[in-house]
Amino acid sequence: QNSRYQTYQRMWNYMQSKQPSVFVKSTEEGIARVLNSKYAFLLESTMNEYHRRHNCNLTQIGGLLDTKGYGIGMPLGSPFRDEITLAILQLQENNRLEILKRKWWEGGHCPKEEDHRAKGLGMENIGGIFVVLVCGLIVAIFVAVMEFVWSTRR
Repeated sequence: QNSRYQTYQRMWNYMQSKQPSVFVKSTEEGIARVLNSKYAFLLESTMNEYHRRHNCNLTQIGGLLDTKGYGIGMPLGSPFRDEITLAILQLQENNRLEILKRKWWEGGHCPKEEDHRAKGLGMENIGGIFVVLVCGLIVAIFVAVMEFVWSTRR
């Protein structure tokens, strides 16, 4: 509504003008509308990932609109700040947070999602280019030797 980006302003105006209302009161209501009608639900990425892992009929279209981190609020000058920061960093370093995420988030109901993003080229994709390059180099060396022999015989 108050965005400086015209695209977001247009989205807001469109959503506000639709009847019945496109706004929902809860995440569960939004997911139910997605599953039962032609409805796109804008959802925070972490919640979206969680619900997609537990319901195979949900998917995410496109990338993220923005990225935000999470923080733990504490009073100014809290003696626990440094200890908690170090503990979180240690959990990240030991990959413990990722292990816990997999333990609690993996629904196990859905098959592994395919990554539809463009993949990098491997040797099997560009190996032919090197064959052509080497053949061209051999032909160029052969032609250079033949020209040298031809010019020295004259």
